Amino acid sequence: MNTTKLRYAIAIDHYGSMSAAARQVHISQSSLTKSIAELEQELGFPLFVRHSRGVTATPEGRQFIDRASRIVADFDRLRSDAKARRNIKESLLRIVVCPPPMVTLLNPALPDTLAKNPDVEVEVLSASTARAITMLRAGDVDLLVGPERPIVGEGEFKVIPLPPFSSFFFASRSHPLSRKRRITAADFKPFPLVLVERQGASIEFVDRLFGGHRLPPDQKVHTVGHFPLTCEIVAKTPAIGLAGEAYRTNKEFLKRFAVLPISLGQPSRVCACYRQGDDLSAVARALIKTMGGAHS
Repeated sequence: MNTTKLRYAIAIDHYGSMSAAARQVHISQSSLTKSIAELEQELGFPLFVRHSRGVTATPEGRQFIDRASRIVADFDRLRSDAKARRNIKESLLRIVVCPPPMVTLLNPALPDTLAKNPDVEVEVLSASTARAITMLRAGDVDLLVGPERPIVGEGEFKVIPLPPFSSFFFASRSHPLSRKRRITAADFKPFPLVLVERQGASIEFVDRLFGGHRLPPDQKVHTVGHFPLTCEIVAKTPAIGLAGEAYRTNKEFLKRFAVLPISLGQPSRVCACYRQGDDLSAVARALIKTMGGAHS
């Protein structure tokens, strides 16, 4: 018994004859008759009574066909829903970037990917590292792009390394530190830092700047997850901000800000990741490849 034979029985009942049903299901009448005979043998009772004008369902056949109709309708709905979900998955890509300034990782890969896939819609969100991981775990996004360090321990995610992400500190062009040729972590003490978060990715920068997992207790910090707002704070106050390497050569950025001469050492390890067991859409795989990731 399978859905094909159920459909045959439903068609015969609907059209009232073997010949008419055979034409509708696109098989020969002899093949249809054989399939119904096999189904009746499996069931142990006849589905139809044959007469000169066609066929009619037996009492047992009527009960069976009515139930088969519901089963086939449910199966068709299930298949239709699955197809709709596949279509949505292929046509919509939901990305969360953490922390927010790392959204520059998507440039120019995302515009290039969308140019090659004009039918795809994209939702790009930014969040703290902890929030981004929660969103990915809940299935609220398809792909997370962010620092590898806080994510690698999450065994439920498939992690794809991306090219490293370099950062630098910046200040207003009139800032006292902008006139120095060389500065150290001690020079930062009088000035607030603008960090995207106190946990997650910021820990790595704290390590490099202060040599420990914690900020000095007397170091003032603004926690701002929106880069344009960070820029405005840095422009109008003595605060020091953190920017991605892409801004180092941005002419408009450099008109307002100075790159501070302190090294953050090796670039940060970043990655794209998704839930174990999920199937990435073609456009997600294309984006990861364009970003320089090797998806297995």
